[in-house]
Amino acid sequence: MMNIKLKNRNHSRIMKVVALSIMFVAAMLLNSCIKDHNPDYTPVNNTGEFEVIESTTLNYQDIVDQVMLLPDKSDVFDCHDFLYEATKMEPGFVPYLVRNDVIKYYSTDNHGKKIQLTGLMVTPISFSARVYAPLLSLNHATQILKKLAPSKWKTAKYSEYDSYPEAVLADIMASTMGWIIVMPDYQGMGDDVGESHPFCVRERLAVSTADMVQGAIKSLSEYKNPYVYWNKKTFLMGYSEGGYVTMVAARELEARNVKLNGVACLSGPYDLTGTMLPLMLADSAFPEPYFLPMVVVGYNAIYPQAFAYNTVLKAPYLTDLPQYTTGFYDETVVNGKMPPDKILKKIFTDAFIDSLRNPSSQAMQIFSQNNGHMGWTPKSKMLLWHCKNDDCVLFGNFTAAKKRFTDLGLTNIEYQEWPPMIPKPAQGTVHAEIAIKAFWEGAKWIYHNSK
Repeated sequence: MMNIKLKNRNHSRIMKVVALSIMFVAAMLLNSCIKDHNPDYTPVNNTGEFEVIESTTLNYQDIVDQVMLLPDKSDVFDCHDFLYEATKMEPGFVPYLVRNDVIKYYSTDNHGKKIQLTGLMVTPISFSARVYAPLLSLNHATQILKKLAPSKWKTAKYSEYDSYPEAVLADIMASTMGWIIVMPDYQGMGDDVGESHPFCVRERLAVSTADMVQGAIKSLSEYKNPYVYWNKKTFLMGYSEGGYVTMVAARELEARNVKLNGVACLSGPYDLTGTMLPLMLADSAFPEPYFLPMVVVGYNAIYPQAFAYNTVLKAPYLTDLPQYTTGFYDETVVNGKMPPDKILKKIFTDAFIDSLRNPSSQAMQIFSQNNGHMGWTPKSKMLLWHCKNDDCVLFGNFTAAKKRFTDLGLTNIEYQEWPPMIPKPAQGTVHAEIAIKAFWEGAKWIYHNSK
């Protein structure tokens, strides 16, 4: 739900740098014939579902250098730890080169009209043989800025690297685990600058993600990629909003009869009406208030009558929030337009608050339709993971989904209740601090299910 800021954890910086450098040198000796880590490579025929806009190739040292630009502290599992642990997954580990392709693909806009959306495709490369690899859709968490979508990763400033956690992790997983990874920007993100992002709107996010997954499947199946063979296994994973996207995209792909081998839903806001709505109406402060303007603006884009600004927002929020929640101002700016005490409901009109307390109101019916865990029966193997004291996407989202799936008698769902994390207010929210650990647990689960 929140914009993830990378923090850190347990191995010392010096030991990790030494270990990673030794592995890099060993890998380069094994691939000593490779002089140029930017080989001439056209990964996808541009007449197909995917259109490649820009390509970059990284060697293992490039990926280590990326990670080393990020903070490394001893008390939080971070990207340094993720990389270190990932190198131990395969016996005799030798890293792959990694190709990053900015992709355009056909999907639909907020009104259901055909549009080209953008995303990132990350591909492992070996010069000894083609990599036989599964496909993973890694669905990103909340980003308030359009320019922080995955397709923009390679144009990021070093100071912005901690705003691209999934893109860094995608490079690591492609290099160490040999996975093909796609990362949709979603509507209203990346190059789709003319639309609002449909934040936690089930159908829109499901369609944009499912379309990219099917575009990847089509491209990998039909075109002779010189470096990878898709092994016909497909996985989804995401955290926070990406966890919600993962669940609703799984629903969409199953409806399209696409076989999914595993779906890792990590700390997502699936239960909008039962768990997230009380946060919107609470009398207490919320740690990252910018999420609520994203809900309002996103739902206004899809449901303009039920979520008309003059119905939902009172002054001065009626003017300020739509003006600044556009994808061109960061969370600091948007948070600054919210109530100083961070009590979310203060932006709403009294009439709208009344409608949110009425289960039969139009607004509540719409929120109900967008609950991620309701209205379907998952067929695919699924991991449901959540930290018990998450302070932004509350644990109630997990318990609501677990109850429904358990009541359905499902045996294809694995539940992981992660122990509470000690809050460190000076370092940020629990939700942000636990994120990379969640990704690691999801990656391990996918790794074991990909064999």
